Amino acid sequence: MIALCLALWAALLQAPDEPYQRFAAAFASLDAERVSLVYTQDAFYLGPAGDMKRGRATIRDHYAAAFESSRERGHTRQIRFELVARDSAGDLRNDIGYYTIVTRDSAGHRERFRGKFLKVWRRDSDGVWRIRVDSYSPAPER
Repeated sequence: MIALCLALWAALLQAPDEPYQRFAAAFASLDAERVSLVYTQDAFYLGPAGDMKRGRATIRDHYAAAFESSRERGHTRQIRFELVARDSAGDLRNDIGYYTIVTRDSAGHRERFRGKFLKVWRRDSDGVWRIRVDSYSPAPER
């Protein structure tokens, strides 16, 4: 019985929940404004290089530049998440996992990028889960 419960829990962690689906849909639409709304107003964005970014507007501008480049080149982007672990306490939770980004150019050439992440989510006063801290880095392909 315990093994069955652990297996069910592990399966649930593998499936991304609504906040990740919201992020993935905004990411695929190359809409920096929609992506930024998944972050808190005072969010931290900790990419693998450069300085940390702080605040929803700064994070929106970061995505806007990347998405504009994709649009200019006729690229599409999709992102998938695989959750490995989650800890929750009240209106905060942190998730550890992997992400995979798949891009396609106008000729149909496909590229795949894989990385690992740690996200701290906060449920805001409107009841919506938003990213408070987003940290990620590359991971080897499997």
